[in-house]
Amino acid sequence: MHETRFMHQIFTVLEETLSEKTALAQVTVNVRLSPLSHVSSGNLQAAFKELSKGRDLKGVSLKVLALALPLVCNTCHRRVMIKKKVFACPSCGSANITIKMDKEFYVESINIKRHEF
Repeated sequence: MHETRFMHQIFTVLEETLSEKTALAQVTVNVRLSPLSHVSSGNLQAAFKELSKGRDLKGVSLKVLALALPLVCNTCHRRVMIKKKVFACPSCGSANITIKMDKEFYVESINIKRHEF
């Protein structure tokens, strides 16, 4: 069900961004998704495809990128950015870690490539 909430954010940004001038353009929506999210990239793509039906979004594609999160090891005090689920410090292997997650998902940018005629 998280996918629906994320789709609402995407469609809101698209409605604010797209116009008649971009109707014939190729549009890529770049989003960032946390590796700790309950939503997978594949599920997000499937939800976008399904919920785009009935909307005027021909030529719009979704690109899901990993959201880097800061991990702090409370044992060796190393700080690293992670883009995959981890349950231990990549440096020392300690499970005594803190991962700060401000956002689980956000629309990073929209690329619009206009067709040349």
